[in-house]
Amino acid sequence: MASYDSIDISFSWDGDFELGKDGDLKDTSDDLIQALLQEIRSIIKSEFGDWKEHVSYAAGLSEYRGEPNTRKVGESIEQRVRSVLVSNNVVRPEDLDVRVVPVHIHQILIMIKIRALATPNNSLVLGQPIVTSLVYDSVEDSIWYVTESQKERNYFFR
Repeated sequence: MASYDSIDISFSWDGDFELGKDGDLKDTSDDLIQALLQEIRSIIKSEFGDWKEHVSYAAGLSEYRGEPNTRKVGESIEQRVRSVLVSNNVVRPEDLDVRVVPVHIHQILIMIKIRALATPNNSLVLGQPIVTSLVYDSVEDSIWYVTESQKERNYFFR
């Protein structure tokens, strides 16, 4: 398993740079796993062509705008998320688990689990995976991130 520890500039879930206590740009050095989570979130909310240097660095979920919340669409989104994270070398395929769950007539919950090693430089506890979740609304074409309890993580990732 890869540790996925790296340092990046810290930014909020909506992409704003964060400032440190000293007034300078904050980085992720106090928890190296944050850089990975930021990269995953950037890819999921990006559209194809957003990144000039990396045109495939996006999930392009807006292509599902207006689509019905069917099993076929859910499977397509799940495969898209898995493919874009692996093909852009963000996550190794053997470390990744993606689950898509309908939560409303036009909303799906996308749960991403990564098996990574706990290191002295990250906030992971031995055996604890990295889990990030988001909801995609196909009518509003919007994404928001959610925080779930450990109980919910265990329910979706058995």
